[in-house]
Amino acid sequence: MPRLLIALVLMATAGLAQAELYFENVWSRATAPGLQTGAVYFTLRNEAAEGDRMVGVETDRAPRVELHRTIEEGGNSRMVHTPEVRVPANGEVIFEPGGRHVMLMGLTEALVEGEVFTITLLFERADPITLEVDVRSPTTMGHGH
Repeated sequence: MPRLLIALVLMATAGLAQAELYFENVWSRATAPGLQTGAVYFTLRNEAAEGDRMVGVETDRAPRVELHRTIEEGGNSRMVHTPEVRVPANGEVIFEPGGRHVMLMGLTEALVEGEVFTITLLFERADPITLEVDVRSPTTMGHGH
């Protein structure tokens, strides 16, 4: 059974009440050797009374990392870069296959099933948050699989 990662991050900054960000089920699919792209998925819950914005992601596994979302247009789906993701107060943002995701571009090496690597999420207000990413089978379809 894949490991469930829950990270509780408490932050206090000037003018903001204490915020609570929870991350669950942080994962990625294994990639074939030579494949230059990968994606990371997770659920982010903000249980604070104030919202925030995720403005970037960093990892040593890829030189370029972007926040993306898949959209449907005329029966075709395509990915679009979103420079930021709003994290609503007392709300949830789901990063999942076919929806929002963290796109890894120019992978330095293949993502191997069973390994763990880290990403660091950057926010407008909250301090950077580093998460461990479980690499699952290349056929994994969603959070619960």
